Amino acid sequence: MMNKKKVILLLSLFFFLVPTINVKAFSYIDYINNGNYAFFLFDLGTGNSTEISVTHDENGNFTLFLFNTRPIEAYVKGDKTLDNRIFSHVISSSLIDSPYINFTAPETKVYYIEVILVGGGPDTYTLTSTKDLTRYYLPIIPGFQTELLLFSSILSVGLILILYKKKIRKN
Repeated sequence: MMNKKKVILLLSLFFFLVPTINVKAFSYIDYINNGNYAFFLFDLGTGNSTEISVTHDENGNFTLFLFNTRPIEAYVKGDKTLDNRIFSHVISSSLIDSPYINFTAPETKVYYIEVILVGGGPDTYTLTSTKDLTRYYLPIIPGFQTELLLFSSILSVGLILILYKKKIRKN
């Protein structure tokens, strides 16, 4: 009985003496076809860094892009190839066989990642990051123009007032 207590005490002390390492990591696995893409977002403080990498299971040719502003299009052409305009909108990119970006934030803000399968697919990829990522979907419906919204509101209120005045005159 006494030996059990000593063993439990020694094991308890051992767990307190061994440092625990808290590593945050994000991993996302998906199967996509040629020309398909996925967006992710994350926030990063000034001077903080993250490492992002993409590995693939088969022969897929994946690319990895990092944006510092919210992307509004995928930059994939109708023939499922990469649109070269993307390079004027990204702050970092990787086109190698296993794309990799190591990024240190110059300012605190939200950053966006895009993974595109540009050929060799369909294939399964694994996206890993040292920072937690959130899946981001491009808005399908564009925002309303303020002028159009204001004009239609004024028109609607005016029409309601005209109909209301006609109703009052009949009574």
